[in-house]
This record gives sequence, structure tokens and C-alpha cells, in this order.
Amino acid sequence: MLLAELGLRPKPAKTRIVQLTAGGEGVDFLGFHHRLVRSRAVPGRAGVTFLARWPSRKAMQHARDRIRFMTMRARLAAPVEQVVQEINLFLRGWAGYFRYGNSAPAFDQIRRYAVMRLALFIAKRHQRGRAGASPRSMLGRRSGSDQPQRHRRRTQAPPGLREKSNTAGEGRR
Repeated sequence: MLLAELGLRPKPAKTRIVQLTAGGEGVDFLGFHHRLVRSRAVPGRAGVTFLARWPSRKAMQHARDRIRFMTMRARLAAPVEQVVQEINLFLRGWAGYFRYGNSAPAFDQIRRYAVMRLALFIAKRHQRGRAGASPRSMLGRRSGSDQPQRHRRRTQAPPGLREKSNTAGEGRR
């Protein structure tokens, strides 16, 4: 055996023989779950069998554990900007590694988890309970022209102040 020639021995607990068949159980390797799947049949064409891969359950749990560690209560004294930078750095690296394969659903799950943990972190930092810690209320809506800003309160300056502010900051509105 090749491994024996190199002085290596496989661990019995981590070694097993898996038969890759379409719809079978698949195998975890290097953080990915590999499985043979059959594509959808298109009228007039036969379906194709291919090896699909996505982050394994263990890799997903590790990502959640890292995000939980970065947003734990002991770090409430750290600036929010620093915590966000650390989470972004981790997620960028994690997504870079797992970008191959069919990873989009896993990315959505981890992104939602990170937003939820960050909202809870900010709520604890501002001494709010869990009830007020929804991601939308804590982090605001996504920026974009397609979403109205309904809950913004508009205040108008008294007429005398409005004229002065227009002359002081001409061109701004």
C-alpha cells in the first residue's frame, strides 16, 4: 500500500469505504461534502450524473462557532467596528475556500447567522433585550433606492432657520 511505504497508517475510526452512487450518502473530505447527484431531466435530453460538493456539516458548525466566539459577551467592550471587521475577514476567507461547488445555500445560512449574532451583540452592548434585537431593527434596512424609508421621522426647521441654512450650505439639499 502506498501509505505504508510513506510510513503512514490510516486511522480506522476515520477510514471507511464508500461507494459513490447517484443519490447515495456521499463522503466528507477537506471540509466539503461530496455526493454524486443526477441533474434534472430536460425534455428531449437525458439527465447527467455529476459530483456535487458543498460545505460539510462539520464545516458549517465550525463557522457558526467562530462567529459565536467573535460575538460573545466577553467581547462587549470591543468596538462594534472591530467586531464587524473580524467577522467580515473570517467570512471572506471562509467563502473564498468554499466558493467551489454548490455552496450558495450554505453561504445564505451563514450570512443570516452572522447578521443575527451581530444584532444580538449590538443589543447587548446597548442593554436591550432580545425582543428588540431583530436584525432589521438593529442593523437597519439594506441601503438601496428600491426600498422606501418609511419610519424616518422628518423634522422641519422653523421658517426663519430654513432660509439661513439654505444660504449657508448652497448646493446641498
